[in-house]
Amino acid sequence: MDFLSHRIADKRILRLIKRFLKAGIQEDGQHKASETGTPQGGVISPLLANIYLHYTLDLWFKKRIKQTCRGYARLIRYADDYVVCFQLETDAMHFKEAMETRLEQFNLEVAPEKTKLFEFGVFAQSKAKVRGERPTTFDFLGFTHYNSRRRDGKRYRMKRKTVSKRLKAKVVAYKEWLKANRTKPTAEIMKTTVAKLRGHFAYYGVTDNSHSLQSFAYWVTKTLYKWLNRRGKRGCYTWEKFNKLLTIYPLPKPRITVNLLSASR
Repeated sequence: MDFLSHRIADKRILRLIKRFLKAGIQEDGQHKASETGTPQGGVISPLLANIYLHYTLDLWFKKRIKQTCRGYARLIRYADDYVVCFQLETDAMHFKEAMETRLEQFNLEVAPEKTKLFEFGVFAQSKAKVRGERPTTFDFLGFTHYNSRRRDGKRYRMKRKTVSKRLKAKVVAYKEWLKANRTKPTAEIMKTTVAKLRGHFAYYGVTDNSHSLQSFAYWVTKTLYKWLNRRGKRGCYTWEKFNKLLTIYPLPKPRITVNLLSASR
């Protein structure tokens, strides 16, 4: 509330937000009071979390940490996930210690299993090669970020692909949905499948991720054929019939929808 009052002068808005914080939550049919933090599932909770981290992390990093760094430093945050890049290892180590202390002051803490300090980039790639090791990768927002080269093979470039576990989980989720809805009309199944593919391609269709997109499209198509085939006598539904169905209800093709190279310029 102190952070909000710093920018909002309207007392009515502040009182309304305070009611959201104290409204409590409904769990297993019982009401539970909100003692601290924002209620999970509340419509305003993501917005308030972003505001809270803006003051506790973003501004602190910009006005305090960057000013003391001897090399380049940058913070990239989306909701409560963030990656911090440092040119110098000493700056990174100092930030890691300072960050934990800073968050504790505001009743926040980092997830140890998701927090690590590692080398990444063009120099990390060459160092790992000398040691005979594979360069470190990291997962962020559903993508595995890894060191690579441009098409000419000479210049360094970071690339991204769908996290393997996330890709497998999406395929399994589609299989479970299809299994539970296989008795629905074919037109409805195809319409929903098209929507699921479009949504997947819209998010994961970024530069360098073509292989993962094609893999997801392949497994969805194979799973769809398998379960449609199970609705009748086994073996009566051939690939020829399935391909005819796809001419009536065509599935979207995997494609790159976001060019990260042009977006970064």
